[in-house]
Parts: sequence; structure tokens; C-alpha cells
Amino acid sequence: MEFEEKQMEYSSKQKEKIPVILSNKYKEAKRKAIELIKNKDYGLCEADFWILKNETKDKEMMYTTLILSHNGCLKINDSLENKFKPSAVEIIQNGYKNELVFKYCDEEQGIFEVGEVSEKNCKNEYPYAMALKRCFDRVVLKLSKLAYVGIMSDSEAEDSSKENEEKDFADEVISKTKVEALEKAIKKYKMTSEVVGLILSNYEYKEIAEIKEKDYMNIVNDLRLNK
Repeated sequence: MEFEEKQMEYSSKQKEKIPVILSNKYKEAKRKAIELIKNKDYGLCEADFWILKNETKDKEMMYTTLILSHNGCLKINDSLENKFKPSAVEIIQNGYKNELVFKYCDEEQGIFEVGEVSEKNCKNEYPYAMALKRCFDRVVLKLSKLAYVGIMSDSEAEDSSKENEEKDFADEVISKTKVEALEKAIKKYKMTSEVVGLILSNYEYKEIAEIKEKDYMNIVNDLRLNK
């Protein structure tokens, strides 16, 4: 069982295929998933899982962890002796920053969880269903102990993917600003390619923008000495 692993994955950011690397979290999640499928625990199959992928700064595609579908969580709950209890759920309609929250608290199970939605992390027209789904999936993954090996539900993966996209965008903005600051310095101070390379690899964009004309050669000399 390889869960559709590949040696190369297409990057929409790079517009080409890039190498794949496996995180330790993914390896552990995969080991546990294979064990469950082979032992026919919970009635799970390979199709219930998919890979969460995140592109790294080194232009590699990291397999971060395995994602279990909501349907898979339903299968697990149906097989558990100690199931998700609807009576343990409470709705909080005015949570932090006006989030809609489903709170789950059961002392006997030792489980406290929440499922939340806001305008930022839920774009569909079914906020109550999404909040309950997130709460249900989180509780079931804890009851089955799958959460402890890094397996997430697809409702969690939506947030994780969004965070990664936002982080990639922020990195792009920083890189662009850094280059622009250096380009201005190149034109103004007529720096050689060697100087450009040294400064670009050792200074952040904010620092580059703040470097004064008389300091450039002193900085470069220091970098050469410490290289």
C-alpha cells in the first residue's frame, strides 16, 4: 500500500514536477494506516486515506501526513464500543472573534474537543454542519488513538492547506521585497555581482533596505573575512 505516493509531484507554484520527501510524521501515520487496513480494523481501506502535501522552501514536495476522510471517521465511530456521544455536545454561537463552536466534553471518556468555523475558514453555506463535522472527526480520532500518530481528518486538512498557501504567499512577498530593495542598492551604489551575492545570502530584506551607502563595503569585507 503506497497511498498513491510518487517520486515527483507537480508544483503549481513552480509549474513543473519537483522531488518528493517524506516527513517522519507521514511515515508514522502510514505505518499505522497500513496496520489498520491489514488487520481490517474499523473496516477502513486505502481509499479512505489521502496524502497531505506541502511544498518546502527548498522546492521539494513534502508528504506531511495522511488524511482520513470524514467517511472513514464515520466507519471508525460505528466500530467503537465507546462512541461519539451527541449528548456531550454544546453549541457556542459567539466564540472567539464571533466563531461558531461545537464543544464536546465527556469526563468518562476523558475527551474535551471543539469544532469551530468562521468566515475565514469556512466558505460554504453550511457552517453548522462544518463545525459539527470538525468536532466529530477530532473526537473520533482521539477515541481511536489515531490522532496520536499524526493522522488528521479532511476537515483539519482544509485549514492546514490554507495556512500553507498563506505562508507560501507571505514568503513570495518577502522575497520580492528583498530583491527590490537590493536592486535599488545596486543602481545607487553600483555594486558588483560578488557584493550582491554576499549581501543577498546574508541579509534579510528589511536589513538590506536599511543599509546605508558608507556601510556596504564594510559589510562585504566582514562577510568575506567570516566566510
